[in-house]
Amino acid sequence: MGMNKRQLQNVDFHQGIRIDKIPVEGTPGLLFMAATLLIFLAGIPAVREFLLITSIAGAIGAGLLYFWHNQTRW
Repeated sequence: MGMNKRQLQNVDFHQGIRIDKIPVEGTPGLLFMAATLLIFLAGIPAVREFLLITSIAGAIGAGLLYFWHNQTRW
């Protein structure tokens, strides 16, 4: 009852949704890629603690850089 070889040759192959074909440019593209990466990394149990620690360290570092560039004249 299965398909014969001729029927299989007439079927078009669909690759599905491919994330590499979504056009991402500029600030919306950066935000999209950052959100995608965050969701991907948060889904891996071994990476969650590392992600939390580096996110906190990155926020502190960004704050210090902002302060250094805008509030002081070193």
